[in-house]
Amino acid sequence: MRIAVSAPIRQSMGSLVEEMLPDCTIDWLEDMTPQERMDSLTRADIVLSRNIIGDLSKKEQALLDSPKMVQTTRTGVDHLDFSTLPKGMPLYCNSGGWARGIAESACGMIIALNRCLREQLRDLQQGNFHILGYHQKLLSEQTVLIAGFGGIGQAVAEVLAPFHPKLLAISRHRPESDLLDGSFDMGHWEEAVKQADVLVLAMPCTKETEGLVDGHILSLMKKDAMIVDVARAALIDHEALLEQVRENLDFHVAMDVWWQENEGWPKDGDPLLSFPNVIGSAHNAEMSSTAFREALKTALTNIRAFIDGKLVKGKVNREEY
Repeated sequence: MRIAVSAPIRQSMGSLVEEMLPDCTIDWLEDMTPQERMDSLTRADIVLSRNIIGDLSKKEQALLDSPKMVQTTRTGVDHLDFSTLPKGMPLYCNSGGWARGIAESACGMIIALNRCLREQLRDLQQGNFHILGYHQKLLSEQTVLIAGFGGIGQAVAEVLAPFHPKLLAISRHRPESDLLDGSFDMGHWEEAVKQADVLVLAMPCTKETEGLVDGHILSLMKKDAMIVDVARAALIDHEALLEQVRENLDFHVAMDVWWQENEGWPKDGDPLLSFPNVIGSAHNAEMSSTAFREALKTALTNIRAFIDGKLVKGKVNREEY
């Protein structure tokens, strides 16, 4: 097999690629001239990319229907404009590649909200020392509903299990796991959210799931429930959520993902963050000193499975986006 690596990782991670794919010919596009890159992509069996729209020019992207597999190290693919990419591109996302860090971040957010840390910090900063009155909770007394049970959702369940909450999960197909106390398919979405003390969003944002958490769904949730979103902000109706946290300070929210990010981040921040029942991070829940190496290893494991004719994960259906 010939692998064209478009991610500029030869110096930092090249040894890992060669270690896991010792029987393959590796083309490092970062070391090639523009014409050599085009030739490599044309004859490659597999392309490994960190970010298709960042690693490859538009002319190079047009060649991605030639390989048998295009593996990205990213999990989400909703940032891609599929109308500009070859219809025959066999794209595989990095399912579960960043899951551990995201799962630990989700757990940390739940605990921070359960212990009312932002409310207490605000009071302490204002000179108020209140021991009581914060409605603190234990995970062991809560029902956690994980929406989306792929690599991230499963990792969230693994991290939360030692705290002994009641663990439920919902996905397109009803999840099965020894960690779960119950599960649903998406046909039972309303029934499921009614039971949740904590709703963890860990599903991709597709045509079907965009805006899934709207004003109606929020009205069905418990008044003192919480939402933790480590997937995509567009799963939630922003204005409906803003009204929910404004009108009900017992309802808590943690966001790692936002409706506007990076250069689009509002100068004064998202208005959600003006409320003490909301915490957030800068879309970096997955980050750690080992995160990229672990994600690359997951992507390479998927390539290895493809080469060996074993079960492959993450095949993307472009019609969903």
